[in-house]
Amino acid sequence: MLLLSIFKIDGTSNKLKSCDTTKHTKILGSCCNVPRNDQYSRACRQSLLSKTDRIVNNTEARNLRQDKVALHACMAECVFKKNGFLYSNGTVNLSVMQRSLEQRYKKDAALAKLVTKSLISCADYAMTRTKQFEWLHAKDNCDYYPATLLACIMEQVYQNCPASLWKNTEDCAAMKKFLIACDDVKKNRK
Repeated sequence: MLLLSIFKIDGTSNKLKSCDTTKHTKILGSCCNVPRNDQYSRACRQSLLSKTDRIVNNTEARNLRQDKVALHACMAECVFKKNGFLYSNGTVNLSVMQRSLEQRYKKDAALAKLVTKSLISCADYAMTRTKQFEWLHAKDNCDYYPATLLACIMEQVYQNCPASLWKNTEDCAAMKKFLIACDDVKKNRK
């Protein structure tokens, strides 16, 4: 999946003091071996980076090589469009995305069920978070909802990673403990 390199966490349990503090990062994907499909991710990244500066709001330039958050948001939007997940009005076709994810993970029923459940539980949460923080990316041309949705899904998947895919190390155990303690999705469910 896309954006694994964005979602990093402190892997050392003695440094896990706050949900807002992450130092000495560790890539989440190294703890839960979720098969990824990078076909569109690579193409989108290459296309976006080939334009070193993007014109935004017709007045300012944004260098996606320097702004990794904007780059990943633009990559997620591109991937969603290429997969047919994103409507022209900016909403996500959740049923198409769900079928695609079920198909992608059909060889692992537990993972397919987990990813689908995560998609359903994250859809509204991601929209709320995107709207809540839209001022942070007001100068970007990219829609941050796809990236926020993917981040939420992957956090839920890593938090509940099937034992067969989980790398059982001290750092990974600390990372999982952190994700459970800082689970905004669960805290914000009604």
